[in-house]
Parts: sequence; structure tokens; C-alpha cells
Amino acid sequence: MKRLEVISLRSSGYLEQQAHEYLRSFCLNLKKINILDANFYVSAFIPGDLAIVISSQTEQGKKQKTDEGMSLADALKRFGLVDHTCWLMIED
Repeated sequence: MKRLEVISLRSSGYLEQQAHEYLRSFCLNLKKINILDANFYVSAFIPGDLAIVISSQTEQGKKQKTDEGMSLADALKRFGLVDHTCWLMIED
């Protein structure tokens, strides 16, 4: 089943630019090692709101958040407020 992890960050000031660089680097590194697919987003309306979406496959009943996602969410706390949610695709 497909899993999406959404990690959002609300930062401000000089921390916003540092977080932006950190997230961009994180996405590029994940794509290089081809473990997970990760995409980086910035809010169209609120400066300082950043998000990363990690997509991967999982089996039902397994741990739903990835180790990479949990590590990233923990590391982002130094830049501001973090929200980490996990979504599973419903398959027919």
C-alpha cells in the first residue's frame, strides 16, 4: 500500500533560509540513494511555511512512519514548529 508522510515546518526570519537549504539537501540525498521519493514544497501564501512529502510503499500493519521521516521531523524542530503526519492510500 502507498504511504505519504507529510512533514510541515513553520519557521521565520533567518531560520527560514537555513531550513529551506536543509530540506532541499535532504530531498536530493534521498533521491540519490533511491530509497524513498521526497519532494519539497513552500507555501504559496505564508512565508516560512515549508513542507516535505515522502512517498513509499508499506505493508498493512507495519510501522507507518519511516525512520527517515521521524529523523527529519526531529531535526527540523530546531527551525520552528513541526507537524508530521502519515497517510495511507485506500486500495480497492
